Amino acid sequence: MEIVSYQKQYKNDFIDLNLAWLNKYFKIEKNDLDMLNGVESLIEQGAAVYFAVDQEKVIATCMIIPRENCTWEICKLATNEKYQGNGAGSAVLKACMNHAVEHGAKKLMIVSNRILTAAMHLYSKMGFYEVPIDNMEYERVNIQLELKIK
Repeated sequence: MEIVSYQKQYKNDFIDLNLAWLNKYFKIEKNDLDMLNGVESLIEQGAAVYFAVDQEKVIATCMIIPRENCTWEICKLATNEKYQGNGAGSAVLKACMNHAVEHGAKKLMIVSNRILTAAMHLYSKMGFYEVPIDNMEYERVNIQLELKIK
């Protein structure tokens, strides 16, 4: 498995993996479509996307977006269900975290939903902790997490 930064050839994988995940657990919201379809514009504004690629197949992806006050938001973390549990999700999440730190992040944040137990376990393992929700861009959000960078 190799971790690579965004490449146009993987745009459809980024969209498809995230839509599959959203369709399974929630409903697709306008903000999701705007972000997925506008990924290249977000990258031009400072965001980053990473992919876990195994034998030329994208098996996981994650995005990180700069917000205000040296805060970066981790979002659009998705893994192909056939490959869950092999570390691909952890690897792309770590790549996003490292990218943000290298670009001056003082705090990382995530909005999610508690029903995503595997994701909740991963975030906890990475050091994220629950904080009051102040980012309600999505109806599905019922938890916000953050990690302060030392």
